[in-house]
Amino acid sequence: MSNYLIKRASAFGNLSGNYKKPSVCPHCGFGTDAPVAKKDTYSFNGHYLLIATCTCTSCGKTFFFACEYDSGKTDYEPIIYPSIAFKPYSNDVLRKISPRFIDMYNQALQSEFHKNIELAAVGYRSALEILVKDYAINELGQNQEEVSSKKLCAAIGTYLKQEDLMKTADVVRILGNDYTHYERKYPQHDFELLKGYMDIFLKQIEVQYMVNHPPVSRTP
Repeated sequence: MSNYLIKRASAFGNLSGNYKKPSVCPHCGFGTDAPVAKKDTYSFNGHYLLIATCTCTSCGKTFFFACEYDSGKTDYEPIIYPSIAFKPYSNDVLRKISPRFIDMYNQALQSEFHKNIELAAVGYRSALEILVKDYAINELGQNQEEVSSKKLCAAIGTYLKQEDLMKTADVVRILGNDYTHYERKYPQHDFELLKGYMDIFLKQIEVQYMVNHPPVSRTP
């Protein structure tokens, strides 16, 4: 999804051509054709500056943008306030299992944030492998050299004994691998499906860790 919509400049007055309007809310990150609440136009040296405040249809918050306009050219990208910023992922439980996973997962998130979906898919698959293997080593007490030498498919089958863990991890593995192929085997399954199963798997691992490390327990 593009970060901008091409809109008619006539909305700002007697102007022809188009301008770029932000299509992603800087507050919640959802795509939106946010209704304009207030707008104005300033002219200088034969150019125009289009400014507006918009209200996001998802979160209801207001944001501001300003865009230079020159005879309808759409080369100028708008300035947005607040700026759209990447928010890194943090999870204290999963960090205890694998700090390296958190780093790789954030690299995949950054790729997704910048719309590099193929790189993001491969990154999530790599993050999965790191988490599965660190879970086996740090949580299940398996031999590091043995775990490291296994392919991801074998590691999932060997160390994730619970069927639900195995199934969700396999979806991420298979779909993530699919993005590395010249011709995808499963083009009917999109990136959002991969990401959804990745989120499920992370929650499952977090639950397993919390079950294995209760803060209190019954007294004999």
